[in-house]
Amino acid sequence: MEEKANDAETLNNMFLQDAGIGIPEVTERDMAGLILEHLDYEQQLIAISGLLQRNAEADKRVDAAMKELDEYARKSSGWRNERAMEEFGVTFYLSVYQSAAHSMAALGMLAPMYESMFYQAFQGIRTRYFVTAGISSDHHRCKMTDPESFWNCHYHYERKTTVVTENLVSGILQLAKAVGLKKHLPDGLPRMLEALFDYRNFMFHNGFEWPRERCKEFAAHVEQKSWQAWFSNSTRGGEPWIFFMTEEFIIHCFDMIHRLLDGFGAYCRGRVSVETIPVEQVPDE
Repeated sequence: MEEKANDAETLNNMFLQDAGIGIPEVTERDMAGLILEHLDYEQQLIAISGLLQRNAEADKRVDAAMKELDEYARKSSGWRNERAMEEFGVTFYLSVYQSAAHSMAALGMLAPMYESMFYQAFQGIRTRYFVTAGISSDHHRCKMTDPESFWNCHYHYERKTTVVTENLVSGILQLAKAVGLKKHLPDGLPRMLEALFDYRNFMFHNGFEWPRERCKEFAAHVEQKSWQAWFSNSTRGGEPWIFFMTEEFIIHCFDMIHRLLDGFGAYCRGRVSVETIPVEQVPDE
């Protein structure tokens, strides 16, 4: 009689393919939970989506109020026109600062979620797939002597100088390549992360209204890196004053999280964690 397969990979595949009648197929998104077991990303996304929607509705109400005041001012004259123009000016500044607040709110939810997801995913990959085997990659990051630094995506290893520096985006991409995750990452992710965390560094350290030189610096980044569709700004005296993430970029960042979860799951599906799958020795029949 043919020998029964009892290796971990076969048992794992049997579990996925024949989990029982009525049990839905395990998707890549589900598989991502293997390395994000301490992070309820579904509930976080629901909460983020709800707040983004409420903020967008509030912005529409302010825009509608400005349009109404503008139309009234165009049709009126005298003190009525003056009063409408005055209210329009007040509402305009409300719109600018509200947009900045909503941009900060979106940034404050999206950037930390990406940072936390990647950090926890790498720790999950370390624990589930490399706790006993270690890294066999020939990637230059493997020359880092401290395992904790190697697995910390906040750090980047400079190949030429062997210096370790703090750079989250570069660290994420470098560590992803070293452990074989990079090929599963969504297209466009590196560019999006660079823009998101560059804006975060400016916004979180300077608030809504940045020093003039910082405004010029970020405006140059937008121009040089072709981020015009992702960031807009209000001007004062013909110069950039307050920068905002556009609705297009916020939606892009939010949607990219869903694609990233699929990428994490695809990575997990291609690997089997021997340590977590009980294997019994089945005697020959």
